[in-house]
Amino acid sequence: MASTVSSFLHPYAQELALHTLRRISGARLKVILQYKDPPEVIQIYIKNRSNLDSGNYLFQLLPRLAWLFQPSNSVQKARQNISSHYDASNELFAAFLSADMNYSCAHWNGDPTESLESAQERKVSYLLHKAQIATSHHVLDIGCGWGHLAIKAAQTTGCRVTGLTLSDKQKSLADQRVKEAGLEDRVRIFLCDYRDISGPEDNDGYYDRVISVGMFEHVGPEYLDLYFGIISRLLHPTHGVMVIDGITMTNKLRETKPKVPTFIGRYIFPGGYLPTIHMLLDSLHRGSGGNLEITYTQNIGPHYGKTLLAWRDNFLRNWKTIESDYRAAHLEASDAEVEAFRRQWLYYFTYCYSAFRRRLLGNYIIVAAKTPEPMIEYDASLGQMIGN
Repeated sequence: MASTVSSFLHPYAQELALHTLRRISGARLKVILQYKDPPEVIQIYIKNRSNLDSGNYLFQLLPRLAWLFQPSNSVQKARQNISSHYDASNELFAAFLSADMNYSCAHWNGDPTESLESAQERKVSYLLHKAQIATSHHVLDIGCGWGHLAIKAAQTTGCRVTGLTLSDKQKSLADQRVKEAGLEDRVRIFLCDYRDISGPEDNDGYYDRVISVGMFEHVGPEYLDLYFGIISRLLHPTHGVMVIDGITMTNKLRETKPKVPTFIGRYIFPGGYLPTIHMLLDSLHRGSGGNLEITYTQNIGPHYGKTLLAWRDNFLRNWKTIESDYRAAHLEASDAEVEAFRRQWLYYFTYCYSAFRRRLLGNYIIVAAKTPEPMIEYDASLGQMIGN
């Protein structure tokens, strides 16, 4: 077994790392994070997962990446699940995200000196480009977060945007940012589940575009078909376009089903579920009744690994600010509890980074349309197709 472990480690260190990874649990999180390179330790496990017996250990690390512990994602429970993570503190997220507060995969240009904010702006611009938004359009942003994409869409195209979130704190800050941007007449943020939204009063009750970033991971397997069915129903029947962006997992990883709650599912994203790309596309077809035609897909998973490293670095750099905010909100917290909070977040960043680095997780952009292409005319003399 040790011979298959990364050769940079002394044999004793190899065995120690493997033993640690076999026995990892929430209580042993401290051990991982004391290593000089925690991602490398986690990847030792991933690389050797076929050689590690499952035993009766409380936690099995690799299945934790499946995030399969699924508290109900009913309308009532979904808000509680979202609130448990996103309502932690706006100050917390501001301390490790870029100034735009985008909490999803950035698009990097390959320049090692590029800032996180620049990479996030590129992502937002790219998604808006794929949506082909016109000034006359009304856009629905499902899972709008702190409102940056909605604001950017209105600023760059002149469109109207309706944003949905289940987080009180996200809505509060998003409303503030919309007001500061002078866009209250074009951007409205609602505390609303996607299952409860209705079509707009104008435009025959349809949205021209639906954008949903980092959202389908929170839907749950039992609601994926419904999610796409609602998107299809709300989209304009002749020119509606959907753009979604989110995390997927490999088929092999999906087949590994944990028997106990996952670390991510219990402490970070209750109710979270990562589908495979095949599951996602099947649900899109079933849920929409075949009315959504896929026009574009792209996996940008490697970009997410670098994004997670940037978040981790920001978290460490701004830890004093984060600590002060946490202590102010938890006056009874002991030093040990504060340290556990810090390690929990660092483990989350490290854990997910390692999975993206090993390509066990991906991040797909999917574009689908009600009418996938404009009507075609043929120029008889040239035999060319000219779109109207």
